[in-house]
Amino acid sequence: MDSAEERVLPEIVREVEGDLRAELHQVHAQMRELTHQHHRAMALRRIFEHDPLTRERFTMLHDNIEQYPGKMAELREQERLLTRWLDRCRGLLNENAA
Repeated sequence: MDSAEERVLPEIVREVEGDLRAELHQVHAQMRELTHQHHRAMALRRIFEHDPLTRERFTMLHDNIEQYPGKMAELREQERLLTRWLDRCRGLLNENAA
């Protein structure tokens, strides 16, 4: 049996699975916070509408409105990868159980 086919210890897979699950929970929390900040910025933009903005307020609105789609896309990609890796962990555990 070569190293590519070496049996993976279930306890190690479970450890990795726990780490990945924690990371996935963190990504979900970041997605919730990003969405909250985006909605807040949208409300503030309506409140500040037609009034001069400080650079700080402008930057905050730009960061939370204009950059939202790209930031959310990055988090969704992380979510997709983590979910795929968790599926592979389950597959390894199922192989070991068989």
